[in-house]
Amino acid sequence: MKRRFCVNSVKPDANGSIDLSNIRQHLEVVRVGVGDVVHLFDGRGREVEAEISVFDGRAALASVRKQVTSDTESPLECWLIQAIPVRIVRMDTIVRQVAELGVYRVVPVFAERSQQAKVKPAATRRRADRWGRIAEAAAEQSCRTHVPEIDAPCAFDDLDWECFPRPMFIAEPGKSPVPRVPVTSAVSLLIGPEGGWVEREISAALSSGAQPFGLGSRVLRADTAGVVAMTVFQSLWGDLN
Repeated sequence: MKRRFCVNSVKPDANGSIDLSNIRQHLEVVRVGVGDVVHLFDGRGREVEAEISVFDGRAALASVRKQVTSDTESPLECWLIQAIPVRIVRMDTIVRQVAELGVYRVVPVFAERSQQAKVKPAATRRRADRWGRIAEAAAEQSCRTHVPEIDAPCAFDDLDWECFPRPMFIAEPGKSPVPRVPVTSAVSLLIGPEGGWVEREISAALSSGAQPFGLGSRVLRADTAGVVAMTVFQSLWGDLN
């Protein structure tokens, strides 16, 4: 099994080396040494096969053996506007799983039924950094060449509706499945917290162009609904069809 690591850049320097200082600790943990062959990707679509050339107390470097062409990215640019669950730790699972499924961008949102009042700003920033690291690790594991972008959490009322790709869909219990619309290359999905969206949030989304859709007759947990929705849309327009 190939070992993959996300680095700042896969472009060699003037000496033909790639700097691995940002993943040095990770390399030590997995016991990578001089002469080992690894795959390096920059999270922006570029990947190379490289050989560890220097690994000592002063430097960690690799030399490129060849460029790698990968076809693991979905043709569907899927944005997930995910309400933060009441238990905020469950957002870790959501980010990891949707990253594996090919999500393009995640927008964490404090909905009315999220526990925003109990979360301090500093803790929120730490969580956002953690979600970014989780997304990067998920991209490494699932052989993606792009690392999904994870936005800083914001309040529902601060959402910039104009920036979200269309068509846009909002999950609501009891609604019909995804309507049959023309094939698209980008989509936005709004997934609520435990208890769902409140009426004013639904109204705001619908007035901004969102279409309601359902995920079946069973009640799903917040950390399940986003994964199911991603799977449905990847099956319709992505690479799971």
